[in-house]
Amino acid sequence: MPNTDALNRTVFISDNLPFLKSLDTESVDLIIIDPPFGKKQTFEGQLKPPLTSAERKRETELLNKWEVYDVNTAYDIGIEYPDQSGATALFKDIWQFERILEEDWYDRINDTSVWWLIESTRRTHGDSAAAYIAFMAQRIVEIRRVLKSTGSVYLHCDHSANAYLRQLMDAVFGVRNFRNEIVWNRAWGGKGSQHSPKRYGANHDTILYYAKSNAASVHPYQALTDEEIKERFPLVSPDGRRYHNRGELYRRESQGPRPNLCYEFRGFHPRGKAGWRLSRKRMEEEYQRGNVVIEDGAIIRRVFSDQHKGYPMGDVWTDIPFLVGSANEITGYPTQKPQALARRIIEASSNPGDLVLDCFAGCAYVPVAAEQTGRRWIACDMSPRAWTVVRRQFAKQPDLTMTAESDEAEYDAAFPRFEGVSSLKVRGPNQLPERSHDDAATERLPIRAKLPQIRFRQKPLETSEAIWQAFVDAWGSECWYCGVRDQRGRLYLQLDHIVPKKGDGSNDDCWNRALACIACNSDKSNRLTPEQTIQKALESGRIETEMQRADIERRFNERHQWAIRRWKSLPKPKRFSALENHADDAIE
Repeated sequence: MPNTDALNRTVFISDNLPFLKSLDTESVDLIIIDPPFGKKQTFEGQLKPPLTSAERKRETELLNKWEVYDVNTAYDIGIEYPDQSGATALFKDIWQFERILEEDWYDRINDTSVWWLIESTRRTHGDSAAAYIAFMAQRIVEIRRVLKSTGSVYLHCDHSANAYLRQLMDAVFGVRNFRNEIVWNRAWGGKGSQHSPKRYGANHDTILYYAKSNAASVHPYQALTDEEIKERFPLVSPDGRRYHNRGELYRRESQGPRPNLCYEFRGFHPRGKAGWRLSRKRMEEEYQRGNVVIEDGAIIRRVFSDQHKGYPMGDVWTDIPFLVGSANEITGYPTQKPQALARRIIEASSNPGDLVLDCFAGCAYVPVAAEQTGRRWIACDMSPRAWTVVRRQFAKQPDLTMTAESDEAEYDAAFPRFEGVSSLKVRGPNQLPERSHDDAATERLPIRAKLPQIRFRQKPLETSEAIWQAFVDAWGSECWYCGVRDQRGRLYLQLDHIVPKKGDGSNDDCWNRALACIACNSDKSNRLTPEQTIQKALESGRIETEMQRADIERRFNERHQWAIRRWKSLPKPKRFSALENHADDAIE
């Protein structure tokens, strides 16, 4: 049996690739994702409102529970470290092979069409765009696996990469399972500018809709508004149902004679040889349902509003506006989508009780819409701040009466606890579910010989925790930049990158690390050299004399050379051989 039933209303803070791999095959009914769009830029918005002290405390407690104390430990465990000011909503949409692509995964692409797509993207748009498609390919392969045969997936994108994502979805799901390229008109017109425009205004996004198989169904109708219902169904039955009379049930004579439809019904006979519109059996069934009535001496078909499917929807949606600053559901995330958009998709491609998954859930618009429509849901996001946003978005929905299972008394003022209501749950990257069955037989076969030469993400030989402990064991709990001693652990004595972090793992080893107190690590950031950081500590008073400064600089160089020698003594795979010379010169 699928392992997802117990995961309802759970938010997982994790890289969504290992999360997806932890779910059972064919266990999810509907997947809606709004991934980064491959725009090669960093998005930053103002969190609305900024975090409260209670929310900051809750975030810190969760991070400490998962042994995440800083950017380095977050990177080791595979999540993002949230902005500590609590005021911004930030994410990077910049892609590199050495940041996101594991060589063992790339070795196992068994669909050459996916590989050729990655390679053609690389040749046309460069490494960054190709790395983004490789990132998405890993996840879309897993998305297809976890979808039920009756399931559907909706992928939100824009012009930046939609052409390549469409081809990627074709390769993974099959061209025959493409259903629609939905155009969501999120705004009218373009931005004003003093310069002459060079193109039309970009005012729409694309939603790619694919089915897992022909067994998937969709209900592509838009419900009538209350005003439209009153206008189209002006009459009210004794039991309160609105309806209108559609007319008599005789076929036109021009349609030709139908002897089998010429029968007596409740004392009435058809006019002419064309007969009734319905067979005798169907006429009786509709009569029993109240859809055929005898009124004013005639047989009349009655249509009720609650039986009306709504308007057939096309693939251009112009009636769901983009969120504006005054909207209640605004979070401050610059790419947030409205809940109405998710709700339309959920109602069209799932049934009450079905399981909906969003594995890029930072804005929480899918979980709220799923709960509103009576579906079960699971969410995943790399940032712990997503948990705060999910809680906030549900707190804005008093009719849902949701609370968090981990609420403590001091948080009840902001997030009231309700008796006997459902709980929102959060789980960390070390709390992923386990598959209830083994899919090893379906693993992909390697075709490595056909792949281009790519520099993959390099994993450090040791975890940050092991490096930190080795440094403390050898040199004590002392900041290498100012000499302050601190016994309170990794939260206050942190691992700094001597050469600023590249993000590819190639300089995450001990030859490029140093112990730094919070003040020195903040001063250094990715701007200062070790010498400048030590000088900054002198100017701020953490180092008292020039003689002490010179001694700290001497000890820093001694410790750094020790770390380089220690790193060289560790057993290393071949891929690290090119780093030997770089390690010797790292501090220069």
